[in-house]
Amino acid sequence: MSRRNSRALLAASALLWLMPPLRDLVEADMALQMLVQFPLLLAAGWAAAAYTPRWLVALQTRIDAQGLTSATLASCVSAFWMIPAALDLAVLDPRVAALKYASWPLAGAAVASGWSRLGPVPAAFFLGNAAWMLVTAGLLYREAETRLCVSYPLSAQTTTGTGLVIWGLVLGAIAVAKLRGFGRQALPERENPDSGRSSTSTGV
Repeated sequence: MSRRNSRALLAASALLWLMPPLRDLVEADMALQMLVQFPLLLAAGWAAAAYTPRWLVALQTRIDAQGLTSATLASCVSAFWMIPAALDLAVLDPRVAALKYASWPLAGAAVASGWSRLGPVPAAFFLGNAAWMLVTAGLLYREAETRLCVSYPLSAQTTTGTGLVIWGLVLGAIAVAKLRGFGRQALPERENPDSGRSSTSTGV
């Protein structure tokens, strides 16, 4: 299977979550919803960004020249769906469920479009912020002695909390790796700040 076909399948996979058997199965399990469905909806949006019309890409590039707006949008979407009440409403209210199925792919598409314009330091900042949020939410879910979501049992809440902490640690490791890569790139320039000048003067 070609890379293009794989991307198309991943983008189309967002529609699978709307099918009643799969949707009911996932919404009945807090861990499946937060640890599997949310990331896959985000990934589907990321893949779908490849099929964005050129005029829309040009408009987004003009509005979001440095990729900060896209990253902020993804951060806000992630933060909103960490709220226990939002999870309950997504199960109980079809309008909030529709918001879930729209907001995650939208965030993924926005980040995919703006990521190439986002510098390594801002990228590490947003990844680190997401990691901190996931670990914090995960610990709150794990340590809570009462149910935070009326739709899910306490055991599911504890399992989900552990998974969120793991996801947070993974994102934190990626953020650190990105900063280290940037540091290695910047180090030669700091050690030889006059190298460009000397080569220019020699040429003259």
